[in-house]
Amino acid sequence: MEERGQINLTYITERIITIFCPRGFPEDVYLHSLQEIIPMLQSKHGYNYMLLNLSQKHEALTRMNHKVLDTCWQDPVVTGLDQILHVCREMENWLQADPKHVLVLHCRGGKGLLGVLVASYIHFSNMSASADLSLDHFAMWRFYKDKLSTEMTPSQKRYAWTLGSVLKGGLRMRFSPCFLLCVVLHGLPKIDPDGGCCLFLRVYQSLQAVCTSPVYHANAAQTNRLYFVLQPAQLLNGDITVVSYHKNSWSGSRQVVFRLQFHTGIIAGHTLSFSKADLDCACEDSSFPDDGKLELLFSESPERFAGRELWHNGPTVTVDYDTLDPLVRRDSYQDMSDLQTDKRSCLESFPICFHSHPLSPRPVICFSFPPDAPAKHSHPVSSLSSGQGKFTSDYRFFPLTRTWKWKLAPQSEGEE
Repeated sequence: MEERGQINLTYITERIITIFCPRGFPEDVYLHSLQEIIPMLQSKHGYNYMLLNLSQKHEALTRMNHKVLDTCWQDPVVTGLDQILHVCREMENWLQADPKHVLVLHCRGGKGLLGVLVASYIHFSNMSASADLSLDHFAMWRFYKDKLSTEMTPSQKRYAWTLGSVLKGGLRMRFSPCFLLCVVLHGLPKIDPDGGCCLFLRVYQSLQAVCTSPVYHANAAQTNRLYFVLQPAQLLNGDITVVSYHKNSWSGSRQVVFRLQFHTGIIAGHTLSFSKADLDCACEDSSFPDDGKLELLFSESPERFAGRELWHNGPTVTVDYDTLDPLVRRDSYQDMSDLQTDKRSCLESFPICFHSHPLSPRPVICFSFPPDAPAKHSHPVSSLSSGQGKFTSDYRFFPLTRTWKWKLAPQSEGEE
């Protein structure tokens, strides 16, 4: 687990670096940390590094770095298969353009999207890899398995697997659209004290809402299956997100029951089935039954599906058709990031964009670390001033993991 007052800089390989800022990190301390990290990168790599920002756009990153690639991704949402592939191509183009080029992967919040990109790039670079890159791939894979994979959601792992399977030829993508007719939930969560729940679905295509279901009031003690019949059936193609909520009318709130992301290219036949372990949020929720699962039923026609006459909920299930309720209509992906940055600019900037800023040379305080630096060797950095007082900091280099760790703490009154 990451410490609250710590930013990690890790050399995965000689040319791929990560900067990770944990969730809840104070903004002012984050900015002070960048003022130490960026000069160190410039001292070591000059203008040969590109910073790839996997989080929301941040003005300080653009201002401090000469080349930034903003993805405007929102953890934990996977933006789309095409964008992951596009970023992998940009990474490969940058690294192949000059042997001195270095990539810096910057991520705030959770590590899931960093895991998606690292795993995807391993698969992508394997397509044109030479024997010289085998050690780099091993280092990236070990970093992914040890540091990232356990932090990823089921949907994030699914996207990394999908891209890898396509690139290796093990999965033939389906490119034709299909109709989503019905979503079947087997096993209901026991959310209310009496075991009841008030569930509704929102379906997104490329993160744009296309469908909202009515609200179904049901009780796990009275029914073990719930049918969300989409009327009309939804013609889908590409990156799909399905989110289920429990609506609490008394408190005027809602909570995510499960979230599911997939690409329609993986559909083979007419049914996709997901167990509890495959569903974001539900996989760690004790109120969701262990044997619960979700089925999505597809067809090439909005009318043709054998057995659709059986898609009826029991008499104990009541339905509220007020889908205009703001509590129901609110877009879910806008609430999935708790980073205090400009959400609107990122949501309106899904296309990949470059930002360049010519940095004028200026004197900086920086330290270089020899490759054989001892594990506990540290270099003090001059104290920093902020609106909340002074801080002292140091950063340490650990050669076994090639990691710098920044720690900042309030400076005591007796210190200079």
